[in-house]
Parts: sequence; structure tokens; C-alpha cells
Amino acid sequence: MDAALAALQEDTADAVRATSGVHWSLAERLPFVGSTVDAVATLAEVSDDLAHGPLDALVSVAEAVNPATVAPQDGAVRLGPLQDVAAEVVGADTDLEVAQQRVAGIDDTLMPQVDDAVASVDAELAEVRSTTATAARAALLLPAMLGAQGERKYLVLVQSNAEPRALGGIPGAFILLRAEDGEVTIEDQRAASSLGVFDAPVLDLDESESALFGDKLARFGQNVTMTPDFPRAAALAREMWRERTGVAVDGVLSLDPVALADVLAVDGPIEVPDGRELEGEKLVRFLLHGVYLGYPDPREQDEVFADVARSAFERVMSGSADTSGVLEALARSTREGRVMLWSADADEQKVLDGTVLDGSLRGIQGDATPVVGVYSQLTRAAKMGWFLDSDVEVEVVADRPDGSHELAVTVSYTNTATRDEARGLPRYVAGMGDGDPGEIRMNSLVYAPAGGRIMSAHDNGRNVGLFPQAHHRLIVGARTLDLAPGETNSVTYVMITGKHQSGDVAIRSTPGARAQR
Repeated sequence: MDAALAALQEDTADAVRATSGVHWSLAERLPFVGSTVDAVATLAEVSDDLAHGPLDALVSVAEAVNPATVAPQDGAVRLGPLQDVAAEVVGADTDLEVAQQRVAGIDDTLMPQVDDAVASVDAELAEVRSTTATAARAALLLPAMLGAQGERKYLVLVQSNAEPRALGGIPGAFILLRAEDGEVTIEDQRAASSLGVFDAPVLDLDESESALFGDKLARFGQNVTMTPDFPRAAALAREMWRERTGVAVDGVLSLDPVALADVLAVDGPIEVPDGRELEGEKLVRFLLHGVYLGYPDPREQDEVFADVARSAFERVMSGSADTSGVLEALARSTREGRVMLWSADADEQKVLDGTVLDGSLRGIQGDATPVVGVYSQLTRAAKMGWFLDSDVEVEVVADRPDGSHELAVTVSYTNTATRDEARGLPRYVAGMGDGDPGEIRMNSLVYAPAGGRIMSAHDNGRNVGLFPQAHHRLIVGARTLDLAPGETNSVTYVMITGKHQSGDVAIRSTPGARAQR
């Protein structure tokens, strides 16, 4: 690595010498080609600054900190190595941000070959910056959040996608973690239902929350994930836990069985209560379907969820699992919205804002990427989430003069259960109350990008009735639907994005029971 970096530094220094001096300064003043000459010089300077600055620092950091260095051992994470390199990592990320700004500021009236080179460098910088930005956040957050300055306590929500909510599913179990000096232990765990029903909302709800979700959002622990805004769900869960236990946690972490199975798969199968050893999709199927068939008592179901979560935690913290594999599994689940983190500390939350971990409801990423949100809520008491498949397709229909875009967003839901299969399910799985066995009753919430609106919705040419509302200054179209076993329902939403949103459309949706990979 040292030899490669040294060679790079020599090459970039040569490039700077070749693109500086009187002759190059004169060339920059020439008509037609001056901007191209200036762009070449800028690229050379940026490359040299990076080679002698952040890249040099990051090589040293990589040698000091790697997955093996920070891997948990005997229940504790070594915080010293992270604290030692935090300043260098943050500094390297800042330098890369400056480099990005310089390249972005290059005149775009260039010769094609140089224009391609600028675009290539810009893309490479964006990719490297995404890594350094994550590393900088980790270096800033992890020591503090793991108790380097004193005890921290965190509430873990283990969601069950068998009963879908906007953020994934109902929280089946709550687990209390304690962290101090990098040592993390489980202090308490209990079923979400054990918190009971609160007489009044634990936090005030605004008009849009009351209209979309009702006061049950803030009165039932199992309903805090009805909102697609994780910081809000986390704050509600924190307050519920505080009122019932007297403990005000420092943050909230959420994960689901797919994320748990991914982490456990790194180190092999896990033994479930019936004696079988399961991993991967078989473990997910057990947790999101089989557990309801084998354990009709909800308290036993919650205990199974908590036991699997505890096993995953113990494997990670013991250091027995491959750390690189665990980090890769967590990163994959985080990108799918299955792992989210919120801090009660405002400064720490600012660092989390905008990352894939924060789970905030937003209609735009960065300055120009429109975000369409598609979220599912089961409205019937049932455990049919295992049989619910969803799909979202986006087509840019037209580019408008004001820089906005017309989109056609097609949202499809399928009940994959057969009628015979549904009739053989226990009632509390197939659905309580009115309705045929296996019928999925749900709400679908579709959010337009920031500054945008939903113009219409149609199903095979027929207009679909919507209940448009505003939530967090985003326009949302809500509709109810019933899916019989084997039925598919598709609706296309015509929507307009906000102005000057030039990036590719991003989709944020409810993570389902089965990973779509």
C-alpha cells in the first residue's frame, strides 16, 4: 500500500508541474480551449491534494483500524483505536468534500475527452466520499454512543413484518441495552404488549398524524411504527418506555427478523425452541410464520422473538462471528430499511440525519433526488404479512419546463396465499373478525416527492378514490384495499415532483417479510 501511494503521489506531482507555469497560464486565456485547459489543471491539483492529504491519512487509518481491531471481544468493543483516528478520518472527509466542490465547479464547456474525465473523477469522488462520510460519522458517534463518556441506555425494537406497519411491522419485543466503555449488556426485555394501553397519547400528535393514524399511534407500543418517520416512532417508544419503567433511554434501535437472520447466518444456524437448527430464509419463515403456527400464545411468540434477538446480540458481542461478514449483513439490511437508529441527543441525531440509518420521512435526498414513499399498514388483526408481496415501478413520463417531472408510479400488492392454504391457517393468523380466511385488509400510503403532488390514481383506466392529505409537508394519497388469497391489486399514481429535482427517482418503502434481493 505504501509503495502504491508513493507512486501515485509522484504521478500527481508530475501532473501538477506539467499543468502549471507561464505556458499553461497563457493557454488558459485562449478562446474556446481556455476552459478545457483550466479544467485539466484543476483535475491535476485536486488529484495531487488528495494523494498527499486524505488518501495518505486514510492509509494510516486503515492500518490502525480494521474490522479485526474493533471487533467485539467478550462483550466489549475496543473504543481506543476509533478515538485515536477520529480527527484524521473527519479531516480526510472534509478534504474530500472540498475536492468534490472544486470538481463540481469546473466549467462545463469542455472538449469531450476532458468532459468525460471530469465526469469520471466526479463519480469516483462521490463513491469515495460516501465511504469517508460514513467512516467520519462512525468515528464521531460510536465512542460516545457506546459509553466512552459514561453510561448509555438504548431501547431495541424487534419488529415483526408478519403484521405490517409503515416502518416494517409491529414491535414484538422491546429490549433494553446498557453501554459503558464499549461494553454492551442486556438489562431488560419484555413484550411490546406488556406496556399496555395508555389512556392518552404519550406525546402530542399533530393534525396530519391524527388524521392518518389516529391516537393509537401514541397509545399502543405495537403501533408506534405506523408512522413512516422513524425519529417520530422512536421518540414515541422512548416516552412509552419511560412512563412504564422510569428509564429515559439515550436512543432507539430498530431491526426485523430478516436483519437478525442475516447477522446470524454469518456464523451458521441457530437452534430454535423446537430443537431445529435454522438459518437464512428458513429462519425468517419460522419467525414470521411458523412461530404463529407452533406457539398460539402471544407471550410465547414474543419470547421467541426476544430469544433470537438475544442470540444475535450475544454472537456479535462475543466476537465469535466474522466481523466483516456481520458489518456487510448489517449494511445490506440497513439499505433495505430493516435497521434504523435514533439518538435522543440532538447533536448526535444531526450526524445521523440524512444517512440510511435515520429512517426519516423525507421527499428529497440531497439537493436534487426526488423520493417517492410507498408504505403498507395491515388494518385487520392477522399475521398475513408473510404472504404479502409488494412491487413499485416508476416511469418518468415527462420533463416539465420548470425542472419538475411527471411520474407514473405503479404500486402492486399480491396476496400469495392460496385459498386452501388460507382455510388451513389458525384464525388469528388468517384474520380475525369479518372477512374470509386469508383476506388481507390494509391501507396503502403513497407520498409524493417534496414540493410535488399527486394528480390522479387509476386501476386499468378506472379512477381510484384517494384521500390526499399533507404529512410533514408531503402530499400523501391514502387508500384502503382488500386482497383475497391469490389476488393482485395494481394502481398507477400520476404525480409531479418538486422543481429542479434532476436526480433519479428514489423509492422508500415498507420492508416486507421476504427480502427482495
